[in-house]
Amino acid sequence: MLSDNIRNYRKKNNLSQDELAEKIGVSRQSVSFWETGQTQPTIDNIIALAKIFNISSDILLGNCDETSASPEPPKQPAKKSRLGLIIVISVIAAAVICAAALAIVFKNDLIKLFEGDEQGQTQTTNTQTESTEQPAEQTGSSSSKKPSSNSQTTQNPTTEKQPESDNKVDSDTPSESEQTSGAQTEQQQPAQQQQPEEQFDLFEYCKKFAIEKGELNGDYTIYQQPSTKYGGYENEYFSISYWADSDMVEFCLHCPLDDSLSHNFYLRMRGGYNQEYEYLSSKYYRSSGDSLRYATGYINPLEFYDGYPISCDVYEGDTEGQNQFMEDSRVGVCDLIRCLKVFVTKEKMECDFSAFDFVNF
Repeated sequence: MLSDNIRNYRKKNNLSQDELAEKIGVSRQSVSFWETGQTQPTIDNIIALAKIFNISSDILLGNCDETSASPEPPKQPAKKSRLGLIIVISVIAAAVICAAALAIVFKNDLIKLFEGDEQGQTQTTNTQTESTEQPAEQTGSSSSKKPSSNSQTTQNPTTEKQPESDNKVDSDTPSESEQTSGAQTEQQQPAQQQQPEEQFDLFEYCKKFAIEKGELNGDYTIYQQPSTKYGGYENEYFSISYWADSDMVEFCLHCPLDDSLSHNFYLRMRGGYNQEYEYLSSKYYRSSGDSLRYATGYINPLEFYDGYPISCDVYEGDTEGQNQFMEDSRVGVCDLIRCLKVFVTKEKMECDFSAFDFVNF
């Protein structure tokens, strides 16, 4: 209830998440957490939100609504609702009675119809059986009427004097020539098999994209666009880079927080893709580039989803507020993955988003 009220009143007051965050003095990610119910604002933040929305804290918390002071509409008498219920029950009962009556009337007709179908099927089966057996009775046991047998008798008259058991050849047993040709075919088969198609190399494709469409910036090339092009937020930027010295492809979501601070989120593939991504989250001063907080670790794309708790192998910064920073990092990485999903379609890559293995996005 609280999360829905924050989102609804923010939109009612024509405020973006960035504008609301600036008025309260928190980050945009915090407002996003409140609206999705992932975190709860403090009492001070609730009071501040109520003042901005020009409502009471009880209305914001859902304890009452804006129309609670207005008189309730008069309730309809209970007799009308009971009368409606009686009418509905009567209609249902009448329908059931009609259905039962129809079933009784047509019961005998249905039984006759089914019996007629069964008799017809039995006659058809008998007719097919008789027609199948009739040729055998007409031809008898003599095989001399077959053209192939006549031709063989004319060419090899001596075969008639030999015992029948000596002339029979098992048709299921291949001759020596057939066995020889079959063996040769099996020996030649491996050479005729087609070579397996070369698998799509995701890393090489992303590397080539960054080099061909990006701009050279020192020891790396970068292709950068406003994130709104790929479904992101305003004032944020999405980029793909290739670092030649470390053979690394890097996706980044650059998020300016204010005039002095920025928070960047990265997903990296190093030297090829092995179904694991290195992530990096960095909050730093825009003027100097000095890091305020920094965390890095690894993500399994088959397990990761929006809400999956993110952990780090390395963390640098003040321990106070570390949990909030890691939660902001999780949200930022999820936003980056969603931009990447749209990027694949917009840039008409040779693969679809499934190649990145983020099955939960």
